[in-house]
Amino acid sequence: MRLVSAISTKLARFLSGASRSRLAWLAVFLHAAWFLLAIANMHPPSRDFAQFLEHSEGSTVTIFAGRPFHYAYESVSLQILFLLDLPSWFASVPFGFLSLPFFELFHVGRFVGSYIGAGIVLIASSLQWLIIGYRVDKWLGSKLWGPALLQRLHHSFAVLTILIFLLTAVSVPLINARSRRLASRHGAISFH
Repeated sequence: MRLVSAISTKLARFLSGASRSRLAWLAVFLHAAWFLLAIANMHPPSRDFAQFLEHSEGSTVTIFAGRPFHYAYESVSLQILFLLDLPSWFASVPFGFLSLPFFELFHVGRFVGSYIGAGIVLIASSLQWLIIGYRVDKWLGSKLWGPALLQRLHHSFAVLTILIFLLTAVSVPLINARSRRLASRHGAISFH
């Protein structure tokens, strides 16, 4: 029990330090913006295709955030994001399995479940980027020139955060509308 207690204490201390790092939070915000923009750039959500997958024997395509997902056919931006987030995807697998009984109990279909799964992945990958940002913050703090850079970052943190949120809030609907337009021109690949 002492080992578990020691690990829990060390993990809590680490996460507490990470949650106070402004660089870590900027990494989380940038990642979340990238995540939302990449999803907006995918095919439009398709409840029909999700229902088809529920009754099919197998497919190389799955549903992610309500949208058809096949790694090979996704944008380079989403492919890179997927690879960078792979550790957190693996870490989120147990949570996905733990949620399966609730999906059955509440009759959550594949379409709605894909949004819940995307939320779990976003939370897990945000934690990953919080840790990465904190490690980079610590590394910069140990360099001769790092504290000056971190100080400038601390002064502009609020402006950068607002800028990230505003650009994301404006860009996501525009990119989503574009992806819907493109999907309607290519009916064979839109899964509608």
